[in-house]
Amino acid sequence: MLATLTPIVAIGTAVYAEPVAVIGDVHGCAGLLRTLLSRLPAGMPILVAGDLCDRGPDSRGVIDTLVARGARGVLGNHDLWLRDWACGNGFDRFALHPAMGGAATLSSYCVESRSTGTIEAEAWRVPPLHRDWLCSLPVALDLEVMGERYWLVHAGVPATESLAGLASHEVIPHLARTKPASLLWPKNEPDDMLPLDRTVLMGHVPLRKPLDTGAVLAIDTGAGTIPGGRLTAVILPERRFVTVG
Repeated sequence: MLATLTPIVAIGTAVYAEPVAVIGDVHGCAGLLRTLLSRLPAGMPILVAGDLCDRGPDSRGVIDTLVARGARGVLGNHDLWLRDWACGNGFDRFALHPAMGGAATLSSYCVESRSTGTIEAEAWRVPPLHRDWLCSLPVALDLEVMGERYWLVHAGVPATESLAGLASHEVIPHLARTKPASLLWPKNEPDDMLPLDRTVLMGHVPLRKPLDTGAVLAIDTGAGTIPGGRLTAVILPERRFVTVG
C-alpha cells in the first residue's frame, strides 16, 4: 500500500442547485474523458470518483481536461503517489508495479527514466495547477444536489472495519478522519455494502456496466483496466447513466 506524505483533506463539501455529473475511474483515458464530456450538457458541473491516472496513455491529459473544466471530486488510491511525487515528497516505486500502471503516468509527463532519483528530480514536470488540484481533493465528499444528499468516496464502505456504535451518518466521516486508506484501497462489492444514511457513489471496482442498488451507485466501468472497458458518468439527481467506449 502506498504511503501518503502530503496531508490529505478528509472531507469536502459541495452543494449544487443544478444537476451534476459524477464520472467514474478514468485511468489515463483522456480520449474517453473528452468524448464523455461532449455527451454531457455544456456547463454541467463535473465531479470525479478518483483513479484519474495510471494504466491508460494520457494521465496528464486527463488532469489537464478536469482542471480546465473546474472539476471537483475525491482521491482514488492510484492518485496518491502522483500527488506526493508532484509535491516533492519522493517517489514510491510501487507505482511502477504492473498492477498499478504508474509508468504510463510518468511517460505522460515526459519522464522516461525508471531510476527513483531521476524520477524524484523531475517532479517539476507536473504543472503547479495539477499539483494544487490533486492536493485539493478530499477522501470523501459530502455532496448535495438539488436537495438530495450523497456520499462520494472512491472505494465505498469496507465491511471489514468495526463500525459498532456509529450512526449511519457518522460512518464515512469517521473513516475519512481516522482510517482514510479504508475508503481508498479495499475492493468492496457494491451489492454487499452496508446501507448508510444516503446513497454512496463509488468507483474502484470495475464492472461491465454501472450499477444502481439504491444504496450504492457504482460507476467504474473499466476504462483503462479491463479489455473493452468504458467510461461512465451518472447525472444527479435523476441517476441517469451516460457511458462511452
